[in-house]
Amino acid sequence: MDLIGIALMVFSTALLTASVYYIMTTTRHKERMALIERGEDVKQIFDKRAALDALKLGMALVGAGIGFFIGMMLEDSRVFNSDIELPLYYAPIFVCTGIGLILFYKLFGDKYKFPE
Repeated sequence: MDLIGIALMVFSTALLTASVYYIMTTTRHKERMALIERGEDVKQIFDKRAALDALKLGMALVGAGIGFFIGMMLEDSRVFNSDIELPLYYAPIFVCTGIGLILFYKLFGDKYKFPE
């Protein structure tokens, strides 16, 4: 891979990481301000969600790992030509990660919501 391609990958990864961090921070701030305006205890609610956040992240990472494994198996099977090797990794990773997140919300979605 040439130097420009590597630089673009590093820049896009850094930009994506910074964007996700900014969105998470501003959303958390808005949620906490809304809870303070309603007079609720912010720390107690976010402590309950911390365990479920870890579980959600774990399920997403397990799904990504399973998807990566499926992509490796598809590449080694040599069923597809070499032109489509890269999508063989990305597609199962995204699909299995999505399945893990859907499974999380089906199992724990009612416990993840804020009390009204």
